[in-house]
Amino acid sequence: MSRSAYTYSFARIYDDIMSGVPYDLWYEYLNELLSFYNEQPRKILDLACGTGNMTYRFAEKGKKVVGLDGSEQMLAVAQKKMSDSEGRIEFVQADLRDFSLPYKFDFVFSVFDSINYILTRRGLRKVFANVKQVLEDDGIFIFDMNTIHRLMSIEPGSSLFTGENYSCVWMDRVDENSKKWSVKLKIKLKGEENGYYEELHEETSYPLSDVKALLKETGFKEVDVYKAFTFSTANDSNNRVYFAAKKEPMKTSVGDLIKKKITWFFSKLFRYGWS
Repeated sequence: MSRSAYTYSFARIYDDIMSGVPYDLWYEYLNELLSFYNEQPRKILDLACGTGNMTYRFAEKGKKVVGLDGSEQMLAVAQKKMSDSEGRIEFVQADLRDFSLPYKFDFVFSVFDSINYILTRRGLRKVFANVKQVLEDDGIFIFDMNTIHRLMSIEPGSSLFTGENYSCVWMDRVDENSKKWSVKLKIKLKGEENGYYEELHEETSYPLSDVKALLKETGFKEVDVYKAFTFSTANDSNNRVYFAAKKEPMKTSVGDLIKKKITWFFSKLFRYGWS
């Protein structure tokens, strides 16, 4: 992640710009995956939690949830959302590539292509090794990624976002040689006379087989990869994929997978009108 990403300016407007993000769908899908793998987690770690939109969704009664992020400013926004009834949430500032925690978790997850911000295989391996250290032996690690296909299909160009108290110029760039997508932001906040704030965000991706290999190198014995919001096996031509990794062999069968595919398809169709 660029050191100039998710600073004061973007953190202040992040939730407004991302108001159309389908967090509820993501939450439901993660719970479907947990159900499929017979997981009922009580201790949950949200990696790259940002402003806590997914962290709070998992903060049900009796669950301990930790949101970890590298941006002090994003965590400050997340903290402001906390109510007295959410006292079992803890926020921690740390780099995904270099963190340790004093307790272990049944479930570790990361969404919104946060793992794509890890720009080297070495860094990715460090993230996976850290997760392995804080994951219970029977726990599960689930995360999403944009594929190379997705990142390279983004059209270069500029967009303008405006809100009650800001304007933001969003400039997409794609480098096919390095397989990187970047976005440069120029943000103007109402009432501040300091000109524009600038931020740079960069993502890359890797062949799915490489990510699976890195997970197994760091001690995950079982790894499944799904096309996003389905129970279909993913491939490199998909746009977004989800990895489900466990330190112990998964206790699922082909029959279980077929049943789950059918159930999730119709559930999603009735609720959202698409497959």
